[in-house]
Parts: sequence; C-alpha cells; structure tokens
Amino acid sequence: MADMADAFDAIASFDMWEEVAAILAGFFAPTVLRNLTSGFVPDMVDEPETYGVAVAVGGQFSPMYSHEISIGGGLYTADKAAERFNIKSTVQGVGN
Repeated sequence: MADMADAFDAIASFDMWEEVAAILAGFFAPTVLRNLTSGFVPDMVDEPETYGVAVAVGGQFSPMYSHEISIGGGLYTADKAAERFNIKSTVQGVGN
C-alpha cells in the first residue's frame, strides 16, 4: 500500500503531468478535427463520437504518447456518447 509521501511524489512528478497533457491533447483533438473538416464530411458520419474514435485510432500511429492520445480520444467518445444517451445529465443530477 502506498503511503502519503509516495502519493505526493507521483503528483509532483513531471512525467505524470506530461502524460496528463498528452491525454488532454487527445481529448481536445476531436473538436479541432471536427472544426477543420466541417463541411467536408457527409452528415451521416458527422457525429462527435466519430471524431473521437478517429483520434483514438489515429493516436496509435503517433511516434510518442500513442497510448495517451488514444485514451484522450476514447474519453472524448465516451463523454459525447454519455451526452447523447442522457447518461451524463443523469450522473450529474445524482444527489441533487
């Protein structure tokens, strides 16, 4: 079991925050991709989840941080799917 000092060492680690930044970049990338391809993609596939999956798959071709970028794209996909099926609003309303 990790003690408090180990936990703070992990939080203070530059490597951990570098991975967090890569995951965040993967999370933001589908929005950027959607903005750049707006008007060029058929309406049938112009859904937020599609862009998240594209980033999750495309992230695997990155020479660095492929796992983290794919996690960000997958997280974006899960977030948008939760919004689509009203799961996100249900979870946010728990306890109110």
